[in-house]
Amino acid sequence: MKVFRHNANAATRLGVILIGLVLSACSYAQPQGQQQSAITVTGSGAVSAVPDQATIQFWIEQRGSKVSSLKTAVDQATSRLLGDLEKRDVAAKNIQSYQLQIMPIYDNDSAGKLQQQGFQVQRQIKVTLNKLDQYDQIIDLALARGVTRVGAIEFDLSEPQAMYQQALSQAFAQAQAKAQQLAQRAGLVLGQALTIREQSTTRPQMMRMTMQMDSRKEVSLPGEQTVEAQLEVTFALKQ
Repeated sequence: MKVFRHNANAATRLGVILIGLVLSACSYAQPQGQQQSAITVTGSGAVSAVPDQATIQFWIEQRGSKVSSLKTAVDQATSRLLGDLEKRDVAAKNIQSYQLQIMPIYDNDSAGKLQQQGFQVQRQIKVTLNKLDQYDQIIDLALARGVTRVGAIEFDLSEPQAMYQQALSQAFAQAQAKAQQLAQRAGLVLGQALTIREQSTTRPQMMRMTMQMDSRKEVSLPGEQTVEAQLEVTFALKQ
């Protein structure tokens, strides 16, 4: 009999413990359910500006049979160009002068056999201009100092990150406005942002405009560049 009473008391205590666990689980599940009431929206922003710097690539090339003479000619032309750029206040940090490249030149002889005809020695120079009004003058100067080829001109923004931050702010404001409108239609109250996920690439996305030419004034216009940002934001919803 004692054993029976002991087991009954143990069962009673076990039942009380189980009931307590169930009530505890219910009270914990309720806040979790409230936290899961949320809405996820996307927003985008874009900031446009006229580029304030240009990067130009130049090549100085010489062809002939004697490499040493070709190298001397290329070095002299490079020195003249760098000196003139310095006189026009182009900072040294904005000039990249690459190493010489020496390439053999081949052509078919009268019999159709491929033969070496000499060498080509060249050096590439990249110049970044912070004053766009110098653009045309620098190209004319470079051609006069021995530059044989001008590459593609890239117009850029000197501070794209600052513009990207503005675009991010616009993207968040758009996402918040969209979520607010949807919450009101559902009869709910929009809460704070729970998660913010950047959908843009690590580098600001810039939509480049094609360089425009004004034949009447004979100047180069860089057009505009647009920096874009995209966000995915999850907001809490309240009753």
